[in-house]
Amino acid sequence: MIDIMKFNTNMTRPIFILLISFLIISCNQNSKQGDSNLLTKSPVSLNQKKVTEIDTTEIDFVESTPDKTKILLENEFVRVIEYTLKPGEKDSTHTHPPKTSYVISGGLLRIYPENAKPFDAEEISGNAEWSEKVGKHFVENIGLTTVTILLTEVKSAQRIPDDK
Repeated sequence: MIDIMKFNTNMTRPIFILLISFLIISCNQNSKQGDSNLLTKSPVSLNQKKVTEIDTTEIDFVESTPDKTKILLENEFVRVIEYTLKPGEKDSTHTHPPKTSYVISGGLLRIYPENAKPFDAEEISGNAEWSEKVGKHFVENIGLTTVTILLTEVKSAQRIPDDK
């Protein structure tokens, strides 16, 4: 067994964060894509009686907020982003594909979803979670601390077998 304490402490945290991100992604490789987000994929309401136009335009997070994001890794499967928001700062309107998030340093954020009431989210250091596709929104840091979150956007949640 590897003794983690022998590793350089400057490298232990980033390696741990990347391992957690890839573990979460690998656990979701075989999850079914499709019906989990009907509202943003289909203009037909659930009762099939009324057609509702929904704006499903995707706005790239890094392109919309380059001063608060840093791409740490990108390949054909994922994009790993470090996101930092200082107290009082807001980011720009954006969307997210399916993703994992790991809170490096927490704080209090207010999320402003398009066409919905804003809500507050307390980001707690060390928390990790999975999120399906997220529609248009922007975020404001309403706390007293800088919030840093590691996001791993999944470009393909369903892997195609090598024999096809």
